[in-house]
This record gives sequence, structure tokens and C-alpha cells, in this order.
Amino acid sequence: MTTRQRLSELMIRRVFFGADWLTPVMARALPGTATVLALSLVAACAGLAAPMITKAVIDQGIMGGDMGALLFWAAVSFAVGLGLVALGICTSMQHLRASMRMLGDLRLTILGCALNRNPAMPDLTVGEVQTRIDGDTAEIQKFLFDSVLVAVTALFRLAGGTVLMILLDWRLALLPLLAAPFELWFLSWARPGTQARAETVRTERGGLNGQLAETFIQVGGLRALGALNTRADGFETQQGALFDAQARQKLWAESVGAVSKLLTAVMRSAVLLVGGWLVIRGDWQIGSLVAFLAYAAMMAGPLRNLLGLYHAQSRARVALARLNEVVRDAADPEEGAPCPPAFQQLGFIGARGQAGAHAPVSVTLKAGSRVLVDGRSGIGKSQLLSAIIGQAPLAEGRIELDGADTAGFSMASRRRAVAYLPQRPCLIRGTLRDNLQIGNDNPDDAALWRVLDMVDLAGWARGLSGLDTDLHETGANLSGGMRQRITLARTLLRSSQVFVFDESFSEIDAESCARILSAIEAHLADALCIFVAHAGPVRSLDFARIVDLSVETQGEDMREPCVRLVGTG
Repeated sequence: MTTRQRLSELMIRRVFFGADWLTPVMARALPGTATVLALSLVAACAGLAAPMITKAVIDQGIMGGDMGALLFWAAVSFAVGLGLVALGICTSMQHLRASMRMLGDLRLTILGCALNRNPAMPDLTVGEVQTRIDGDTAEIQKFLFDSVLVAVTALFRLAGGTVLMILLDWRLALLPLLAAPFELWFLSWARPGTQARAETVRTERGGLNGQLAETFIQVGGLRALGALNTRADGFETQQGALFDAQARQKLWAESVGAVSKLLTAVMRSAVLLVGGWLVIRGDWQIGSLVAFLAYAAMMAGPLRNLLGLYHAQSRARVALARLNEVVRDAADPEEGAPCPPAFQQLGFIGARGQAGAHAPVSVTLKAGSRVLVDGRSGIGKSQLLSAIIGQAPLAEGRIELDGADTAGFSMASRRRAVAYLPQRPCLIRGTLRDNLQIGNDNPDDAALWRVLDMVDLAGWARGLSGLDTDLHETGANLSGGMRQRITLARTLLRSSQVFVFDESFSEIDAESCARILSAIEAHLADALCIFVAHAGPVRSLDFARIVDLSVETQGEDMREPCVRLVGTG
């Protein structure tokens, strides 16, 4: 383990107990953090010198009546101020670049976990996932990145400012320190309230984003129902709840901050009174009073920043708890043994998909054969078949490849060995080429045109912009049948050993479907092809086996699920 990794692990365990998944992110961010920290410390040194320069201008130049000293120290003050401006710009830009890199790294980490969540875990809404990837990661990144800078810089400024105040007058230096214990106690008392309000805001924001995403996903259906106004009213209600939560959080934050500002004002007034009295008596120079007041103001800022980190951590912990749910439920898709490069049979051993309404299935399907999985809607066909690639968990039983339980194989290799094509097409905004290449190893244009020809789309594409034809989000500018054909073409680019077509032809007209099925039969002659279809040309194929998940009536009120196997191939 490198020094950077050890330091990152120590920091994460001290700040976020148990969140070890953050350690690699922090380790990668440390070089950028160190650069910003170095620049910040240089700026802090210059800032600490400024009041002393002002003291020299007043005491040696103005009060001392020395024009030479006045010009010299004024020039030094201008140079330091100019340097601070340039340093501030440099530090700000470096801070932005380092922050963006860390935030991007953190978001990619959470995105990977969200995309590989265990199917057995409760689903998160699209809006909720967006809120966590966007808002919660930003809260964590801000605290992780800025806490190091704030803590080190604030401690440096506190130490330097305290020493310089003691040099000016050790008795007055005690005044700012007297307020610190009370402020620490108050912030400790207020911290649970800060965390509770942060939790409420995060929950309300997730609900609002979830409703918004769901509305746009279903906008076509809602428009057809004439329910857009109803949905808008629901959005307004949810938005109002978020605004109320944010207002309560803001009021709490302002109230907590007001106490700190009040203590600072009291301390400053005390310094003015005592210091002014010393100046009037002639025991102190006015420049020293001005410098002391500047350091007292400097002390208030770093001290408030350090105490503020205590509250910032409570907000970050809320975000961390939400991200931990995503990380905890994620599975490494490459974990496990690879599927065999070639297998002869796929077996269902007492298998039933989650929420399946059929009896456990025990059947062996041979490579190169054609199989129909039949049964009424809702009986569990899709759940059973999607379990082959781990898309859904099994309620009971197991699935085997050549006698080996698929649970022992990695998800990634199962998804390479088995091509599962559901009824709802998966299309993204982009070109036709972009959509055909998803999940495939960058096939050349010749291969893309071959599969387009198999699904009767080559002529359509050539009549538009070819492979550069634009597809809207989810393929919204295409008919259902066209969307299904594109996903069929993409699937035919796969070199899988098993192909599952789950109602994948349901929106294609019968004549085109028959031609496409003929092309698929020839193209996938050696592959095991499993079909689900309630109607259409698919049901006319020459199946080696039909697995009929049906329900028989036994008795007057009892319905017992059963499985009938037709065929022996």
C-alpha cells in the first residue's frame, strides 16, 4: 500500500467510519488537494502579514511623521495585495479543476454501482438514482475536498493569528478565546437539528426528481389519458413540500449562524473598548489596535470554519447513508468464474422466477434447438428467462449450463453467453450506428448493414442518412415495430450461444416477421433460441420443445399451477 493510499484510508476512517469504498476516490484526489492546499497556505501567510504591514504604515509612517517609511510600507502593502489577487485566481482555478476531477470520479463510482445493483434488492426510481448521483455525490465531494483545505488552512491561520495577537498584547488575546468553548457547545447542541433537516430535504428532492422522471418517461400515455394537468398538480404539491423543507433548513442554518455572528460582535466590541482605553492612556499605539482588530476578525473566520465542519459532516453523513445503499447493493459483474466457451445444454432445475405463478420448472434445452416458452400473461415467463442472465432473481431452484449452476458464473460472462432481448426495446438518443454498436465490440459498417438487411431495415436506412440516421430518446421518432427491428439487428451481431426472444416480435407486422424469422433461423443455426410469443408467425416455427407454463383448476376455488412439456428434442 502506498503512502497516498494509507493517508487516504486514515482520512476516510476518521471522517466517514466504514465507508472504505471512498478510499480509492480520495487517494486519486490527494495530489490535486495537496496543490490547492499549498497555494492556500501561501495565501494565508500573506494574509497574516497584511495587518502587520498596516500597523507599520500607521505607526511608522503616519503617526511617526516619516514620509519615506510611509511610501515604503504603502508600496509593500500594494505589492502584497496584488500578489494576493493573482494567487487567489490561481488557487480558485486549481481548486475548480481538482474538485471537478474528484466529483467526476465519485459520480462514475456511484454510477457503476447503480448499474450493477443486485436484482434482488428493491428498485430505486430513476429520479432517486439521479438525485443520489448528482446531489449526494456533490455533498460528499464538497466535504471531502474542502474539509482538508478548510481544516489545515484554518488551523494555520488560527495558530499564526494567535501568536501575532499575543505579540501585540497577550491580555487582549484572551478575549477571542473565551467565546470558543461556548460556540463549540452550541454547535454540538444544534448538530442533530442540522442533520434531521438535511435528511428531510434530500428525501423530498428525491421524491420530486422521481416524479419528474416518471412523468417524462410516461408522457405519451399521460397525454392520451388527458392526465397532464393532474400530473402537474401532483408535481406542484411535491415541489411545495421540497420548498417548505428547504425553507426550514435555511432558517435553521441562519439561526445557528446568527449565534456565531453575535459572539463575534460581542468579542469585537470588547476589544474596541479595552484596546481603545489602552490607546487613550498612551499604553498602546493606534496601529497596534487596528492590527489586533484585523487579527481578531481573522480568528473568527477560521474558528467558525472549523466549527462549521462539524455541521457540514452531519449533512455529508446523510448523503453518505444514501450512497451506501447503492454501493452496498452493487455486485461486481466480473466476479465469479467465466461461462464455458461452448456448452451443450441449458437446464432449469426446479426453477421459478421471482413472483412467478407457475410450478417449479425442470427441463433441459439442447444447443441448436428452438424452444417456445408458453403460458398466460403474468404467469412468470419473463422473470424465469431473465434469471438466466441474472437480470432477476430466482424464487427457487437453479439454472445450469452443462450441469454447472449459473450462480457460480460472473454476470458479465453470463450476459455475453446469453443474449436476452425483452419486448420493450432499449434505444438511446444518437445515430443508428450508435444504437447498433451498444454491447458489441465495435463491428464494422459492413456487419451493421448485414444485420439491417436481415431485419428488413437496410432500405429504410439508405433512404434516410444511412448509419448516421438520428434516433430520438428511447427511439421516440420510430414506430414500435421499427424499434423492435433495430434491437433485433443489434442482437444478431452478438456471438452468444443462447438467444432469448421475449415477445421481441410483438409489434412487427406478420409478413415482415416471417421474413425476419427465416433470416434468424439461418443466421443462428447453431445457437439455442428460446422464444416467448402469444401470437403471430413465431408460434408457427418448428419447435423442438414447448415449455407450457399453465394453470389447471383443481376443486371449486383452488387453482394449482403446473408445467406441461411438449416435444422431446
